[in-house]
Amino acid sequence: MDPDILKIVIGAAVLAVGLGIMVVVLRAKGRQRLHRLGPAFELGTSRSEGFLGAAVAGLYRGYTCRLLIQHASQYDRGGATLRIAASAPHRWSAEISNPGARLMVKVGLFKDLDVGDHSLDQRLRFSAEDEGSLRSLFGVEVVRGAMHRLVGSENFESIHTREERIDVKWSPRAATLDEDPDILRARLELVTDLVASCSYPPRLDP
Repeated sequence: MDPDILKIVIGAAVLAVGLGIMVVVLRAKGRQRLHRLGPAFELGTSRSEGFLGAAVAGLYRGYTCRLLIQHASQYDRGGATLRIAASAPHRWSAEISNPGARLMVKVGLFKDLDVGDHSLDQRLRFSAEDEGSLRSLFGVEVVRGAMHRLVGSENFESIHTREERIDVKWSPRAATLDEDPDILRARLELVTDLVASCSYPPRLDP
C-alpha cells in the first residue's frame, strides 16, 4: 500500500476511535447528570434530552422544564439555563445590569425600561415590546415579590420571556451550584413561582 494512503487510513482510524471514545464518555456523563439531578423534578418525569443527553428535563408544578448546563470557555462564562414551557402573552426580558450594558443604553443600542420598583430598576435592565404591559405586570405585588426572590438567587444573570417559553440563566458556571439537586429544585421553585405569579399557564405541547 502507498505510504501516503496508509498514513491517511491510520489517521482516519485514530480519529474514528477518538470520536467513539468521546461519544461514550459524553453519554456516560449524561446518564450521571440525569441520575444526580433527576430527583429535583416530579417523581418519574425526569429524562435526558438533547445531543448525547446534554440536558435534563422533567415536570415541576405542572410545567415542563429543561435544564442545560454550559461549560465555561475562553469566550463564555458558562452557566445553567432553565427553560420553562409556558404560554406568555408578551415578550420581555431582564438582565443584571453591568457597565457594558449601561454604555449601550446611553448610546441608544439597548433599552432600559423602568417597572416602578426602585430595587429592581437599579439592579436589572428591562426591555419589552410593550412598556405598558411590562409596567402593568410588575404593578402586581406578587409578581414583584417573586422577581425579587429569583434575582436574589446566587449567580442569577437573566430571564427572557417569549410567547412559548421562559429562559432563566445563572452564570458563571459553578459546579457546586449547577449540579446540586437541592439547588436545582430551589431554582425550579423560584422560576415556576414567578411564571405562575405572572399567570402564564403551562404549554400543552412543549
